[in-house]
Amino acid sequence: MPTERVRIGAKHIKEARKAAEARTYGTSGSLIFADTGEVNLKLRVQGATAAWIVKWNGQTVRLGTVDDVGDADMAREMTREVVTLLKAGKDARAYVAARLAGEDTEAAAVTATASTARKDGKWTWAEMVRQYADVYLSNPRTDTRGETKEPSPDSVKEVKRYLLKIPETHHLHDRLLSTLRRGDLEKVRNALAEAGKMTPSRQFVAYAKAALSHAEEYESEASGLDDNNLWWHKLKKRQDTIPKAKTRHPSLKETATLLYLAEKHRVMPERRVERETSLNAVCSLWWLALTGQRASAGLKLLKKNILPWPGAPDHLKDWKIAFFPAHTMKGKRAHSLPIPPRVALLLQRAATAMARDSEYVFPATRLQGGKVDAHLSRSTPRLLIQRLRGRPADLKAHAEARKKAKKDGIEFPEMPDLLGDIEEFSTHDFRTTFATEGGNLTVRGDAISAVLDHQSIQTGDAPRFAAPITRQAYDFSQKLELKAIAMEAWTMAVFDAVEKEWAKHRPFPFKALRQVLPLGHVLDLGHGDGVPQKASSQTPLWYQEMESKEAMKKSEPRPRLSELRKSSDE
Repeated sequence: MPTERVRIGAKHIKEARKAAEARTYGTSGSLIFADTGEVNLKLRVQGATAAWIVKWNGQTVRLGTVDDVGDADMAREMTREVVTLLKAGKDARAYVAARLAGEDTEAAAVTATASTARKDGKWTWAEMVRQYADVYLSNPRTDTRGETKEPSPDSVKEVKRYLLKIPETHHLHDRLLSTLRRGDLEKVRNALAEAGKMTPSRQFVAYAKAALSHAEEYESEASGLDDNNLWWHKLKKRQDTIPKAKTRHPSLKETATLLYLAEKHRVMPERRVERETSLNAVCSLWWLALTGQRASAGLKLLKKNILPWPGAPDHLKDWKIAFFPAHTMKGKRAHSLPIPPRVALLLQRAATAMARDSEYVFPATRLQGGKVDAHLSRSTPRLLIQRLRGRPADLKAHAEARKKAKKDGIEFPEMPDLLGDIEEFSTHDFRTTFATEGGNLTVRGDAISAVLDHQSIQTGDAPRFAAPITRQAYDFSQKLELKAIAMEAWTMAVFDAVEKEWAKHRPFPFKALRQVLPLGHVLDLGHGDGVPQKASSQTPLWYQEMESKEAMKKSEPRPRLSELRKSSDE
């Protein structure tokens, strides 16, 4: 195997290329030019290939062919960098690949460092998200006061959604945390904002900072982050993505109008597909309006968590308790809500609205992803409000249908805005209405805060999540009687406003109506064909009908003892 020690130049490269083309040296032998300038650099010809190689401490790194690398000076420069990386225990082959791909010396060195870090198990962006979401947030954790917090499934979903699943973050997945800088995250933040994705832009910043801080605080070595450069602390949300503080919420009267319209217009006027809004969705709107609970927790209510209230004061003996485990609550504290009898009827109405058996009071109308059971999405009542405003669920399909109708010369019917002059609001704004109207009703502020589960209200030590549900539900810290003060005043005000709204649309008083037709029947007014009509302003309110049936059951005469014996004998 001929080896020549020379300062490799153009003539040696030409000779090597010619030998390769002629296949002068087969697999059993090779021609090698050993450079005297860089003792670790060699130009080797074997078979049809003439390639630059680096030999150091028993390791061989291929720089590329003579066509890949170019002249000898470039080969010597790369050799010096490769030897430096090998001495540092870094991935020299990754450096070579990066240089051949067009990266300059500095960028290729960063690539080599990153490749080495990956092989050593250093965290990438995707691994950081996995550790934060699947390990930290998905397991019980104890705070500095010794209180244990339950896992947060909703937070896990949100972290993965905003840090991994949105397309603007996909290029970050394989990036090492140690190679990231603030500008990398600002690009993602800006791309989301400029695409009109204001909430994702804000949430990306919030969750990225939280996940990076967790990585630095708990796994500094593995993540490659340390407290000498907490660059992500300076990452800020864009001002144009931060929503302005709301100064508007639905009044009590507007809330009643909304509930009336939701009941009356289960099928929207001018809608081409006459598909009814599910009764379950309508019940969910009532529930959030009557209780002021967050949709994220309120719609997860389990049937088994509607409990009696043992030891309740006499005036509250018919009330129920709705119990929300800590993991469903924003504040991660168990929450119990006293429920007046009429509101309890709403839960009964919702639970029986679906033919499918479910553990939830508000079960989903459609199951996806192979699920056998699920609760209503928190977006369901929001979409119901949007529908009443005449907004289609699928904006893209609606726009395409309108465009096609215009092209075909057909009049395209637009759905009316039934909410008219009622300003924009969300179901979350019911909480503000609850607090505001509660104040107008001179309800104690601490009672209002207790119902809304505001963190400012001190209700004693939060029960540990491992305690039995009944113990948590009736714990003294739940202040049930205090909450009942606000719940009684508010729900009575809502029902009163609702009855006034219904009365506005009746042709004659409801009391007179009851004398003509049984309360449990659907009323047929203004229709000569005798066919019962769907629920309208002329029908009894659902709770009036249910209360009437309950009263009728209680008033039914019991069978005499002799009749029971006779039936038994038969």
